[in-house]
Amino acid sequence: MKRFGLLAVSLLLFVAMSPDDGTAQTRSWQHQLYFNGGPQFVTGDAADAYQTGLALEGGYYYRATNTFFVGVAGGYHQFKGEGNVSDIDIIPLHLAAKYNFSLTGVQPYIGMEGGPYIVSNGESSTDFGLAPRLGVRIPLSSGFDLDLNVKYNMIFQDNDDFTYVGLNGGPAYIPNRNVR
Repeated sequence: MKRFGLLAVSLLLFVAMSPDDGTAQTRSWQHQLYFNGGPQFVTGDAADAYQTGLALEGGYYYRATNTFFVGVAGGYHQFKGEGNVSDIDIIPLHLAAKYNFSLTGVQPYIGMEGGPYIVSNGESSTDFGLAPRLGVRIPLSSGFDLDLNVKYNMIFQDNDDFTYVGLNGGPAYIPNRNVR
């Protein structure tokens, strides 16, 4: 799992450091806000102990280059325990980066989030984790998009990594976006 995370970070950094081809127009907007929510499916060994969970998330991106964005993300993820396993609450507090393949029309992107996960299931701990994400932004109106994405959360713990896949969607707001 950790190798996958390092590979994903390396790929994202490679794409982010790639020079712009010079054909893109000047940046007309710099900021993005998004709010997502959706079901979270536990994978690995923990899948037997926890039911499908729910996540609510939000984040901010700053447009650093024409197609590369950096920002922060956070949220609240909850999973119900099965049998005598206690429920688990997870709060990710992440630095985020993403690369948009297009900035007009339907906009596919790849991204990576990483940082602490505050995990609470009767006891509280803070563990490091990574969350690669693959998504698409669909324009709804000037300044508003629908953000749909799949995110694979990997929380690196001493005993066994806790992993889950989220299918997320929600609105994204781009202030001052006049032109697509």
